[in-house]
Amino acid sequence: MRRLAGIGLSTSAIFLAVVAVMLNSPSLFYMGTALVATIAACRLQAWLSVRGLKFERIAPGSVVAGEEVTVEITVWSDRRIRRPLISVWDMLPPRLVYQNRTPSLPIAPAYDMGIRTHYSFRPLKRGKYRWSGIRVIGTDALGLVRMDKDYKTDAAELTVLPTPIPVSVDLTTSSGWGISEAESGQSRGAGIEPRGVREYHTGDSLRHVHWRSSARAGQLLVKEFEAGSNSSVAFLIQSTAGTEIGEGLQSSFELMCGHVAYLAEQLLHMGSRVDLPLLEQQSQWRGNEHDRLNDIYEALASANPDRRQMVSDDLAEAARELPPGSTVFMLMVAADPGLPHAASQLGGGLRITPLIYRAEDFQLSRGQAVIPASESGYLDQLQSHGAAPILMPGFGSITT
Repeated sequence: MRRLAGIGLSTSAIFLAVVAVMLNSPSLFYMGTALVATIAACRLQAWLSVRGLKFERIAPGSVVAGEEVTVEITVWSDRRIRRPLISVWDMLPPRLVYQNRTPSLPIAPAYDMGIRTHYSFRPLKRGKYRWSGIRVIGTDALGLVRMDKDYKTDAAELTVLPTPIPVSVDLTTSSGWGISEAESGQSRGAGIEPRGVREYHTGDSLRHVHWRSSARAGQLLVKEFEAGSNSSVAFLIQSTAGTEIGEGLQSSFELMCGHVAYLAEQLLHMGSRVDLPLLEQQSQWRGNEHDRLNDIYEALASANPDRRQMVSDDLAEAARELPPGSTVFMLMVAADPGLPHAASQLGGGLRITPLIYRAEDFQLSRGQAVIPASESGYLDQLQSHGAAPILMPGFGSITT
């Protein structure tokens, strides 16, 4: 509508100028001149409205996928001029998948004070995102002319943590040194050696309150103790380039990350040690369960299926850093011919449990050729070399 109004005024001005010349009419000429001057003034005002601005953006550092994010933008004017209302559009990165984005409220920036506006959206896909562009949209006071200008600002960084996807895995079939005890809850509780302090939760014994730390923090903190079984679990996600099946949120890699987030939370609560070799440069094991879970979520947020190595090579590399007796869960959808032999060569009491996803549960991309790890012959090879594969559910069979 604004564009049509501008075109209409421009056409009218030209028409009046032509008719004034043809009829030699000064009055029509003056009317045409007035219209042309009005259009020129509107364009100048719209042009000035989007220039000489500076910005400050405040965004949260991290959120869980699906949670609402609110971004606040403060705008200042570098010039002592009266500006009409402008709209600010934050240029989010193209690979950020989101929904329910709200527009920011129009504002009129002032020279001596920052004017705030904000917008919100819900990110849907885990990852680390960075952006710095802002587009300003301004008009004249009559709303006839629109002008846009892009600005580069200080970069904003947002980490979208994966949403835990519930799944049931029979840990007793993959029990290593102490993991079966972790499943039964025998490994968690009041041991001998304290492993740290954490926030008080309903049901915690008051005998374990760490009063000195609680006084400093201003909230109740309780002591945690080392697990009695020393159970250790590691997760290896198949991240070889070309092995991800499906696209966007419905891909095998996204499902694997969601399952690892859920299983890690459950195992940490049971008192197990949980490692993500190759996703973390070195073990960031902390005594505090909540902090360790945040580290795991951060590592999963930055994971991408772009490695050149096969998952069997990842296993051989990770095995050198894992504690003896660890259970290694390997999440995979594509068959790796070298994995059965690599599993049989491991020492240190490591037990390999491949978590196998069915390729038919996901949509193959055009031209993609993958040998499914769920083929019966490949599963037999894994079992014959000492691994204990478990078939995993797809998106249509998510446990709630």
